[in-house]
Amino acid sequence: MIRGGAILSLTFLFAALIPYIGPIVVILTPLPVLYYLSLLGRRQGLIVLAVSFLAAYGILTISGQSTNLPVLLMICFIGVLLSEILTRHWSIEKTFLLASLALFCSAAGFVLYLAFRTGIAPWQMIEHYVSGIVLENIKLYSQLNIAEEQIRLIRESAPQITHLFTGIFPALAMSGAVFTIWINLLVGRWLFRIKGLTFPDFGDLAAWKAPEKLVWILIAAGGMIFVPAEGFTIVGLNLLIICGLIYLFQGLAIASFFFREKRIPMIVRWLFYVLILIQQYILIIVIAFGLFDMWVDFRKRIGGIKNVPV
Repeated sequence: MIRGGAILSLTFLFAALIPYIGPIVVILTPLPVLYYLSLLGRRQGLIVLAVSFLAAYGILTISGQSTNLPVLLMICFIGVLLSEILTRHWSIEKTFLLASLALFCSAAGFVLYLAFRTGIAPWQMIEHYVSGIVLENIKLYSQLNIAEEQIRLIRESAPQITHLFTGIFPALAMSGAVFTIWINLLVGRWLFRIKGLTFPDFGDLAAWKAPEKLVWILIAAGGMIFVPAEGFTIVGLNLLIICGLIYLFQGLAIASFFFREKRIPMIVRWLFYVLILIQQYILIIVIAFGLFDMWVDFRKRIGGIKNVPV
């Protein structure tokens, strides 16, 4: 319990105080919460979590960083939520859906709370946040070896870029929630196996497929983009992003199946996953593989699995 409390306190402090490592740690912060709740049990785990949180909050208050309190509360909530969901041994789809929606709704509730306190409309707060990110990126580009003409073009297009990303912010936020849950479950399964803890058996994830009816939502979303009304366009773009995310997971399942069947070295696999993060073209190709798998059935052609479960 003492070691768990120390690790959780340090994790909270890293996430709140270190500017570069913090954002990375925030994504994985629910993992130690999940781990110690499973290791110590619900009652003792919650006690350790509460003591660790109060210790970190006290240090943050003394250092003048108490504004990070809502973020720490959110990640504690995710860890506790994942722990409760995993004890129920639901399917991978239900686990992802409920955990991601809970994270998304908690973030939305936090935005609404800030809007109520400041008297600023939630959408205006998001637009201001996106505008700040765009301006920071323009400043970063100006420090790199990028042609001045391109920087000027980006600067002139900043209002349009801000408006676009503000419109698709719900889909981006939901994608971030799904990614957070995914990375915690992925690393959590590996950690629990090493430590000999029970982790739900979600089956062969390399055989996972998206529901076939999803393609109709994708088609409808694509059609909405061409409707001459901004509201339809924004809704269509948000739906396209969510559909693309789902097909990305199916594409990753195909890649995982290919690596396993062909016994690709681990270093090559990790290189592929890194390239997905930094190269948009590879990301689009993986999404395309996930989409067209419904007609081509790549895994059956690769190694021969029949009747892949949906």
